[in-house]
Amino acid sequence: MTAYKALRIEKALNVEDLKKTPAPRGRKPKPRDVELEKLVTEVAAGPKSQVIPWRYDGKPATARLAARKAVERSGLEVFVSSRPDHPGLLLFSRVPLSGRQRAKA
Repeated sequence: MTAYKALRIEKALNVEDLKKTPAPRGRKPKPRDVELEKLVTEVAAGPKSQVIPWRYDGKPATARLAARKAVERSGLEVFVSSRPDHPGLLLFSRVPLSGRQRAKA
């Protein structure tokens, strides 16, 4: 085999080997999203009187958006809210905690 200075040529691959292993698709989920999915399923399985707080890192708007998307992906009836007397926490419950939240029809 000829030695090239500019090109790096590796060992030849077999076509059958490439067809056997599927290429990975999509992105790896963030640990925060995995944690939120577990939290949403835990809230949905718990009693209606239970409120589970989640302390987030970073901006409140980003955490609220991530929580809302996790609830939408799950399709479960879970409400996300925040309270001024609990800064840095998002509250997950099965019932609306404020008058502005409505039950899903």
